[in-house]
Amino acid sequence: MVVFRVLGWLLLAMAVAAVVHDCLAWWTEGTFHLLGLGDLWSHLDIRSLGDAQNAVQRHLSVSLWNWLVRPVLMIPALPAFLVLGVVFLWLGGRDGEGAEGGFVIGSRPPRRRRSRGL
Repeated sequence: MVVFRVLGWLLLAMAVAAVVHDCLAWWTEGTFHLLGLGDLWSHLDIRSLGDAQNAVQRHLSVSLWNWLVRPVLMIPALPAFLVLGVVFLWLGGRDGEGAEGGFVIGSRPPRRRRSRGL
């Protein structure tokens, strides 16, 4: 469950970075535009985006790229990271045992003390 919490916090940090990017772009350009997942991928590494497109179209299907991958890449990054981060935090916070624990690191079993002496 710790992995889900770490991924959730990482995705929320990415949502904050997307907000900062969108606000800075709004301030400099004067128009508000949400950064899409495809735009983010192309800013990070445009060659890998092209390679992924070629691989999907060549080995799987052109219509798979057109009808599934392209619409997913057009989703704005801010809501996507925000929703996925909250979902991962929710999944990581669920305990089947009902033990109260911390939000980030979870619950720990009680420590056993060593017996000293005779």
